[in-house]
Amino acid sequence: MEAELPVKEIMTPDVVTVDLGSSCVDAAERMLEHGIGGIIVTDDGRPVGILTERDLVDKVILRNLQASSVNVEDVMTSPLITVHSTELVNDVMRKMARLRIHRFPVVEEKRLVGIVTDTDLLVVSAQMGEIFAELIEMSAERFPPVSAREWEETGEETGGLMVQGICEECGRLSENLAFFNGKYVCELCIDTD
Repeated sequence: MEAELPVKEIMTPDVVTVDLGSSCVDAAERMLEHGIGGIIVTDDGRPVGILTERDLVDKVILRNLQASSVNVEDVMTSPLITVHSTELVNDVMRKMARLRIHRFPVVEEKRLVGIVTDTDLLVVSAQMGEIFAELIEMSAERFPPVSAREWEETGEETGGLMVQGICEECGRLSENLAFFNGKYVCELCIDTD
């Protein structure tokens, strides 16, 4: 399901930015004020780079530089890797994992319209999983519970007592789940009990 969801549906539209000519202290104060680990750097409103906590540590603190005298443009990561607002969540997840990036600015026609983070993607994945679990539960409620004896007596022939879904024991998708020992399990898992 999440593969069909465009990133604009989950992005944060209010992006915290800092101007290209700002000092690292200004950027760090804004990041601290907003509780974020990275800030988008803009030049005349256009996104041109990103400054992260890691950039500040690696390029300023560990080099023993005076943060107030270092400009953001000197230590930011650029060019900026962005995603378009219509890109699908699943594709953005793959891109994030492949590039090992924690946040993507979201653009439309080179204009910054939002930001999506690894946390946003985890939240939507968890929500989709919960929805999927609810759908399985709703589907299972249409069928009465089956005892092991009834399973053996009626088996696959009846069709009406079985339900399709994920086996709660082994995690495999099955056409024939039965309610057994308080769980919906497949034929293989009933045979092993």
